[in-house]
Amino acid sequence: MYFGLFLATGIFFIFISFTMFLPVMVVMPQKFAICFTLGCIFIIASFFALKGVRNQFAHMGSKERLPFTVGFIGSMAATIYVSMVLHSYILSVISSGVQVLALSYYIISYFPGGSAGMRFLSSTLTSTVMKCFGR
Repeated sequence: MYFGLFLATGIFFIFISFTMFLPVMVVMPQKFAICFTLGCIFIIASFFALKGVRNQFAHMGSKERLPFTVGFIGSMAATIYVSMVLHSYILSVISSGVQVLALSYYIISYFPGGSAGMRFLSSTLTSTVMKCFGR
């Protein structure tokens, strides 16, 4: 029951952040950052409700998942700090972008072959961009 409630709330906050606050991100990026971060927190809380606190911590702290977990949670903490404490416009935009990328990597890492596929795509994209710019 709590899994569905937390997951629906998280999806709602992410939906609201992209539909209402992304268009006005130029004016107030803090609203997007806070709403998107709340959505991410609720989604993580849904998996804690589904698997149990101890099992989820063990899963997130496993050797192959730890870099994704640290990157995702670190980007959420940085986004909240920058938008709530520093009130920095530019840093809010940057940390929100990093958080979107970290969420993408975190979700893709759950799929079999997801992280290897992401590394392949990022290396292919990097080499293509370098070839375009003559390096």
